[in-house]
Amino acid sequence: MDCDILISTCTLKRHAAERIAVNRRFITNLFKPFSTILAIVMGVLCVTVLALNTWVGVASIVICIGVWFSHMRIIEKYSQPMLEQQQEKALQDAGEISLAVRTSEAFPICVCGKDGSVYWRNSAAEALEQEGEDISALLREAGADQLFEDPEKRLRIEAGGRYWQLRASRMAGEEERMLLFWRDNTTFEVLRKTYEDSRCCIALVGIDNYDEIISSTAVENQSLVIAEIDKCIRSWATSMEASAIRYRNSNYAVIFEEKYLETLRANNFEILGKMHEIETGADFPTSVSIGIGAEAANFGQLQEQADAALDLAYGRGGDQAVIRKGSGDPEYFGGALPSVEKRNKGRSRLFSHALMQQISMADTVFVMGHSRPDMDALGACMGIAALVGNMDKPVDIVIDTSYEAIEQLYKAAAQSGQYSFVSGEEAIRRLTSDSLLVVVDCHAAYMTQSQELVERANKIIIIDHHRRSKDVIENASLVYMESYASSTSELIAEMLQYAGDRSSISKLEAEALLAGITLDTKNFTVSSGARTFEAASWLKRQGADTAAVNSFFKLNLEFVQKKYNILANAQVMSNGIAVAYTKESDPAMQVLAAQAADELLEMKGITAAFTAGSTGERTCISARSSGNINVQTIMEKLGGGGHRGGAAAQVSEGPEEAIQKLVELLRAQGLL
Repeated sequence: MDCDILISTCTLKRHAAERIAVNRRFITNLFKPFSTILAIVMGVLCVTVLALNTWVGVASIVICIGVWFSHMRIIEKYSQPMLEQQQEKALQDAGEISLAVRTSEAFPICVCGKDGSVYWRNSAAEALEQEGEDISALLREAGADQLFEDPEKRLRIEAGGRYWQLRASRMAGEEERMLLFWRDNTTFEVLRKTYEDSRCCIALVGIDNYDEIISSTAVENQSLVIAEIDKCIRSWATSMEASAIRYRNSNYAVIFEEKYLETLRANNFEILGKMHEIETGADFPTSVSIGIGAEAANFGQLQEQADAALDLAYGRGGDQAVIRKGSGDPEYFGGALPSVEKRNKGRSRLFSHALMQQISMADTVFVMGHSRPDMDALGACMGIAALVGNMDKPVDIVIDTSYEAIEQLYKAAAQSGQYSFVSGEEAIRRLTSDSLLVVVDCHAAYMTQSQELVERANKIIIIDHHRRSKDVIENASLVYMESYASSTSELIAEMLQYAGDRSSISKLEAEALLAGITLDTKNFTVSSGARTFEAASWLKRQGADTAAVNSFFKLNLEFVQKKYNILANAQVMSNGIAVAYTKESDPAMQVLAAQAADELLEMKGITAAFTAGSTGERTCISARSSGNINVQTIMEKLGGGGHRGGAAAQVSEGPEEAIQKLVELLRAQGLL
């Protein structure tokens, strides 16, 4: 489209017409007051003369009318040429401006449609296209369609080796078009990039299981191992021109510029893999956890972010790096190794004593697991209830209703009369400022039986064995999260042993805790360490009967049929990954999908299993892995979490759409 037609007709001529109209109004307004006063004076004189002499008065009126019309003709005669001259000048200016805009090389100007199509561009914009830039494609990628919703929006585009900021002006006409002015913003963008690249980042590096590594290494080789670890960390820091400070035997602080973050992301924190190559006397590889703080307002916030990131890395089992930037979500890298079981039970002992101290100061205790609890959650609740009961404190287990997965154990507990089961609403009504809430087998408020109860409680304690996520309850006074543990029931069974004369539990409570361990270890076949068997052995000594435990897992026929309907639809893809879903909904789908995934993983040739089904409100996805694939990181991308070998998520899409989304995610990560 020609520039003269586009710009002059659509914009400049409209301005010229407006200018002429303004001039006409100016002339009219200039003479209007004088003409009005003249008409009034002449009218008064004519009426006066008419009152004195009729004939003279009539003659005066005729003369006044003649003078009035002559006056108006004189004004029109002298003002019209002026108006025509102004019009000619305005149109001439419009043409000159139109030509200047068309040939201007000062900055690009173009006209685009809502789909990004370019209808016209000036010489500067044409020069960009001659350099190989596709302006239409650039506009579409930058989201030019957003300008039609909000013309005040500013778009940023990189073209011709420069950075541009686009300003828009809506054009008149039936077809929606925008006149875009490209402002060269290169100097500002370069300064901004330089500033961002030079900002400080703090990386806190912790050597995982440092004490175990040193104690497992021969005395004559300990210095060599420590030197190798130190060399690896300092070499990593040197590659980023960073400052590395060792402030504790197992901890380093590394300060570097933000421009190296992209390199760290690109190589997926290669230091994690290099640490695995260090030979020690331990029966597990050397690993480090890294917490990085970035994009903070000051150094204090930077350190807080790094501390929080390192806590996340530890809570997720170590051997990984976590980046926290401002208020954004954390980024996770690594986590290739399974969590190493800690041989020292000192932390368990300390936490047991701290827990009893908190219980002694509370007027009542509420124990709550995750929504739709399983054996581990209910067993853990009953274990804490036993400890609180031994301390002669009132305790309530918060659970809204019984579910298929815990029906047998729940009935046995209810019939025993030893426990007080309350709903979330009832717990909220009875909650006081001195009440203590113990959350077990989960650490995110939205996953609990009652999120409102978590939000209202003043004192909260968390006991969990899942890897820490970004949604952890922040105001908890005590947190005991050990991802190496097979189950929360194992952690509580271990703590009970350090409760002294308050460690006694009933046969049912021992069986409930053993059932929780049995469930999460799949009959002691996965995630079972020495401490797992020690906890199970102690529970057996407390009277747990394995036959009674097995009876808790009996399911009705309808439930089993629904589970096998999921398995019947399973599809094995590449790399031994199996996916399955059912269109049938069930309130207990969370358990159904989990059990189906467990059984799929037991089949020959399958290394990871993903199952999905609907509860009627949301779709539950369960993921299981034999260890080669970290399903926790996959489920986190879908809003869930869990362990390296077992994780889950809930999504709003239907089961079929959820599986399709999952498959796309697996392909994006190169797993399919």
